[in-house]
Amino acid sequence: MFGRIGKWIDERTHISELWQSQMVEYKVPKNLTFPYAFGVMALVAFAIQIISGIFLTMYYQPNVHAAFDSANYTIMKEIPFMWLFRHVHAAGANFFLALVYLHMFTGIYYNAYKKPRELTWIVGWFIFFILLATALSGYLLPWGQLSYWGMVVTTEIPTAIPGALGETISVWMKGGYELGQITLGRFFGLHIWLLPLILLGLVGFHLYLVRAAGISNPEGVEIDKKKEGVPFHPYMTLKEGAYVMGYLAVFFFFVFFYMHHFLPADNFEPANPFKTPPHIAPEWYLLAFYTIFRSIPQKFLGFIAFSLTLLLLLLLPFLDFSPFKSARKRPLFFVMYIVLVISAMALTILGTMPPTPTNAMLGLTFTATLFAFFISLPVISVIEWGWYKARGGK
Repeated sequence: MFGRIGKWIDERTHISELWQSQMVEYKVPKNLTFPYAFGVMALVAFAIQIISGIFLTMYYQPNVHAAFDSANYTIMKEIPFMWLFRHVHAAGANFFLALVYLHMFTGIYYNAYKKPRELTWIVGWFIFFILLATALSGYLLPWGQLSYWGMVVTTEIPTAIPGALGETISVWMKGGYELGQITLGRFFGLHIWLLPLILLGLVGFHLYLVRAAGISNPEGVEIDKKKEGVPFHPYMTLKEGAYVMGYLAVFFFFVFFYMHHFLPADNFEPANPFKTPPHIAPEWYLLAFYTIFRSIPQKFLGFIAFSLTLLLLLLLPFLDFSPFKSARKRPLFFVMYIVLVISAMALTILGTMPPTPTNAMLGLTFTATLFAFFISLPVISVIEWGWYKARGGK
């Protein structure tokens, strides 16, 4: 019976033909390494966020007088197993962003932003940007002390822009001159409707572009999809399936045993506009940008610096025009890639420390080395073009 139903559906949808063309006949390089699985893991993390978020919205109340209780009593204590959904959603947001960062650094290492994949990288950048906005909007919803004051700091950043523009942006973000019901309602709508819908569209388009342009080769050499490579199914599906199982094991280990990393105790205190917490800092995924901003004495220059960091990431395909692909075959690029990784890690760590003069100087130093990576790309590209032509390349 089920076989006949399946055949009836297949005759009208041609699912078997789609599976054959997109999974079995689709060829990928046979030497893909473990970091290539970060993209699939991020897709799984995104699905977990959508599912857990749907359940949480059933009981959460976007009201300044009820938000804290609905998040910390109704969801955590009154509804059976809803604590698990909140744990999964809170930990999942951090894991999702960690996977996206790893996916981006993998793409930079393997030069996955070069022709014919420039648009794939650009769409991926927009996914990253919208994801940061989604995480920020969700951070406010528990309406705890850290949520409230973290958003106060965030909404004050645009005031670094001279003139009335910065103040106007800050007021628009808050929906007034202070955080209140309008802010909470606005961020709730952004977090559960607008931004996830945009993310769904961007992720779908990103996956289409990955299939259209093909997966980059770790060695930086394009393959003939009809003659070389291995079928995506079953070779890659089984390999990536094993990686995903490993990821889920690690993820749920943290969900059940180490949730204090994702739900800090200070945020289990209701938001109080008259009591400022002793230490206010953004979540870890924004610490590098935060360090860049606060390390520069002039607030407007700090705002320009961290905005420029995001812009340079977007323009990466056009800054690096070398004929070679993959850091494995580019020694100069590999050195600067290590500089990028060390700088990003150092800026993130400095963001957790007090803003002392020493830390500010270190922040300026690592900000300079971070920008040195992007500035060096055109120079390295020119040098490598010389090498390429010297070897008879056109």
